[in-house]
Amino acid sequence: MGSKEKKIGNTDLIELTGMVKALAHPSRVTIVYMLCRSQGKKMTVKEIYKELKMAQPVISRHLSILKNSGLLLRNAEGNSTYYILNENNKTAVHIVNCFLSL
Repeated sequence: MGSKEKKIGNTDLIELTGMVKALAHPSRVTIVYMLCRSQGKKMTVKEIYKELKMAQPVISRHLSILKNSGLLLRNAEGNSTYYILNENNKTAVHIVNCFLSL
């Protein structure tokens, strides 16, 4: 890495580890990839489970894991629950950038 090597703190490593663990399932990787492709558009749980052709409770569990890791934000509006990539978290942004480069 040369003389301008970046140091990563323990807090950042713990956060990164949690996010990588959250991505340790193909369905969760697919959900994050879908949200990356949506270009900042929030998606409802229903949109996600219909596109993935999976049961709503299964998708909700995956979304919960991704939200708890800090990768996603959840927003309830009326009867709908929306998910969006967490652009306020620098570690999440780095992961999203990796997905966008695929």
